[in-house]
Amino acid sequence: MTGLVRKASLITACGLLVAAVATAAVPDPAHSTKPSYVVLVGSNSGTPDPNGSFTVVVRDVANNPIANSQVIVDFNACSDSRICGAAAAGQTVDCPTKTVRGFTNGSGSITFDIVGAGKNTGAAAGPGGNCANITADGVSLFHPTVNIYDENGGVTTQGMEVTDLSAFLKDLGTGFYFGRSDFNQGGSLEVVDLSVFLAKLGTGFSANGCSVTYCP
Repeated sequence: MTGLVRKASLITACGLLVAAVATAAVPDPAHSTKPSYVVLVGSNSGTPDPNGSFTVVVRDVANNPIANSQVIVDFNACSDSRICGAAAAGQTVDCPTKTVRGFTNGSGSITFDIVGAGKNTGAAAGPGGNCANITADGVSLFHPTVNIYDENGGVTTQGMEVTDLSAFLKDLGTGFYFGRSDFNQGGSLEVVDLSVFLAKLGTGFSANGCSVTYCP
């Protein structure tokens, strides 16, 4: 009898250990690092504007990094944007679902720099904040707001130029909130967003658009 009890205890302990390991591998939004804003940018000579770079670090409930976790940035609800069909090395763009995806490294980290453009020709319809969704292994980590420097490149001239300034100013004048134009990421549209926009316009980093074609 004692032997049976000992074996039962061992099996129970092993089961608890397996359950604990399985639980530890589940991404935890509270412990993961994710951006509040995602910036869709243009490019220059085929190189994405570095201003669009952001990093996601996937961790479990014990704050341990999760390697090889699939991270997806989903723009399906961002009706005023189009993402570029080209992705960084090791990452994939899926146009039908408007997503960009990749896998975390050994430290549970992945960095994105996503080229995209807007469909704003002047106070055009679009979401307010939090239209994107960042998931890790199917777990939603956060719904960030999406900024778009090339406000109208998805429907007119690609690249950041003066017509994008006109589109931004129309957004500013409506009194409504459009996440695409909240360039200082303050949660409202104001004059300081204009200052950030003009500073970016002068760099030339987003002078060009997508190196292939934008997703529909």
